[in-house]
Amino acid sequence: MKQVKNNKVVISGQTRSSILKYGIQDGYTIVHCHYVSKHKYINGGWVNIFPTTYLFHEGIFLQLEHAENIPVSPAKHYFTQPGIRKSFTLYFPLLPETWDSFDLIEKTNTGKGFVHHNIIRNNSGVYNIEIDY
Repeated sequence: MKQVKNNKVVISGQTRSSILKYGIQDGYTIVHCHYVSKHKYINGGWVNIFPTTYLFHEGIFLQLEHAENIPVSPAKHYFTQPGIRKSFTLYFPLLPETWDSFDLIEKTNTGKGFVHHNIIRNNSGVYNIEIDY
């Protein structure tokens, strides 16, 4: 069951498990993201997600509703070394029925956010993507 706490949605453990398995049935589009810390930084750098992240297709934007296992900007997750994989999950509203594909776009204040183009729609509403930024 969802509860509102400090203007944020809190999802109970059982509901969360159901959403992770059956996203579309619970009213979410779920994107599991996988990112590897970069070798160009001695310690691998850091990662976060901006709340201005959205799914996009043909002029329609679906705003990020919830992020799990990744800090929301300005907070940061600092890596301890390069080559470490960080997986996180993003929750969005259901895709419109007319969408056959979409883009994931993170709009940041520097213009250098995550972008993943042409994610092909599936019947589950749950997607897995590798982010190579």
